[in-house]
Amino acid sequence: MSFFRLIKEESYSRGMALSVLFNIISKGILFLLTIIIARYFGSDIKTDIYFFVFATMILFSSFINNIDTAVLIPESMRLREKEDNENATVFLNYFLLIYLVIGVLFTAGMYLFGTIVFGWISKFPEADIITYRNYFLLGSFFFIFHVLTNYLNNILTSLKYFSLPMVISSIKSCIVIVCIFLLKADYDVLSVILGGLISYAINLLIQIYILYKIAGWNFSFKKPKIRKAIWHNVFYSELGQAATVASSMFPLYLLSGFGSGIISVMNYGKNIADIPNTLVTSQFANVSGIKLNEQAAKEDYAGMNDTFMDTAKFMVFIMVPLGCFMFVFSEPVVELFYKHGSFTQEAVVASAKFMQLLSITIFSIGVNAVVTRIFIAMQAIKQSFFYQLFLNVLLIAGIWAFTKQYGEYGYPYGVILINSINFIGMYFICKKYFKTIEYGKLLKYSAKIMTVNLALAALLYYVLLSTDLGSFYKLLFGSIIYLVLFILMMRIKGMGMYETNSKNEKA
Repeated sequence: MSFFRLIKEESYSRGMALSVLFNIISKGILFLLTIIIARYFGSDIKTDIYFFVFATMILFSSFINNIDTAVLIPESMRLREKEDNENATVFLNYFLLIYLVIGVLFTAGMYLFGTIVFGWISKFPEADIITYRNYFLLGSFFFIFHVLTNYLNNILTSLKYFSLPMVISSIKSCIVIVCIFLLKADYDVLSVILGGLISYAINLLIQIYILYKIAGWNFSFKKPKIRKAIWHNVFYSELGQAATVASSMFPLYLLSGFGSGIISVMNYGKNIADIPNTLVTSQFANVSGIKLNEQAAKEDYAGMNDTFMDTAKFMVFIMVPLGCFMFVFSEPVVELFYKHGSFTQEAVVASAKFMQLLSITIFSIGVNAVVTRIFIAMQAIKQSFFYQLFLNVLLIAGIWAFTKQYGEYGYPYGVILINSINFIGMYFICKKYFKTIEYGKLLKYSAKIMTVNLALAALLYYVLLSTDLGSFYKLLFGSIIYLVLFILMMRIKGMGMYETNSKNEKA
């Protein structure tokens, strides 16, 4: 109990450090789960359907949970600041009840008509949908668990329990792994779905216990007074998220028509490419987002700029080298982690290609996450909607055009194009809506970091990859050489991780 209290009483810097540490452990276990799935089940129609259903349920639930960080959590923090804690609790409980009702109705509908719905939103052959209908039906239950656990995680984070969600997630992933070993002989890939559902149920119970016993949460349900502006923001936030869900579903729809195993190898490659952002970006964005909400409530715009610049520069400093390294060593990385058991060499090459392409612009995802938190803190939801709509329509068009030309790899090509446009476009967005945010300085800093890392990546690409060393030794020597050269070039250029803000220098 004292451990939980210690977490709650942490400062933002300490909370960020600990949450990132626990997040690394949590995501490490989750990545181990992916390796186990690849080892025992490889890449075929069954794993394709599992990954498709799981990703679809995450996307559908994200449509609901989008308003958590965009509208509900900032409003609850405003209520705590301006009114009292009880009104904030009543407000959040009201939407918890709404989420529960939506979850039950959606899950019931998907259970009854899931095969029809999945037939509409995928290109899987009808025979495969009928054969593996249990995968679709049971997988639909992920929706209600995603919606409820994500919402409770966001509440815990807003209460400054920064690390607990990752600790709970680690337990959840361990439960799935145990279930796979216990059930795989009888249920094959279905054991992954069953393990996931069991783990989510336990996760939900742990969250409720922590909120009730540790945080002293009162689960009474009353209708709160809700400002008209809140419903206005919910409306535009959901419209924008609908475009995001559509642009994320579109490549899954296209890839499901490219043959058995394509969605699986894409998912394996994407999982590795996403590691830097899942380990670092999500937690830095969450913690910085809470801080930005507080600074916006106090109208501390200079402080918001400091928070943005420090976080965004750190993202660029970390993500650009990792992206370049993953681009160069994509195939050795995939071989090291996945080339075991049922995972073939053909699958290694395909997964490495997806990983290589998707790693190119991972740095922009981290920066975009922080800019999004500024939109949220300033409650510029309507402005965010129009920009989000424009980008997602462009993404759908880009993926469609590139897929026509390059087949399944058209998906990452489209992502690269839109992420690049977005990274530059955010300069004009900040200049128009958030004049105190010095995004131009971030662009200059990013250009320096990218110049250094592109030179190092090109050197390693043409020198180390041509050797006959095994995958492990290529990665070992490559990482050591890259790190040493990067540190030397940073010192020669006189660039630290980020230039200290003038405000901090005076302090």
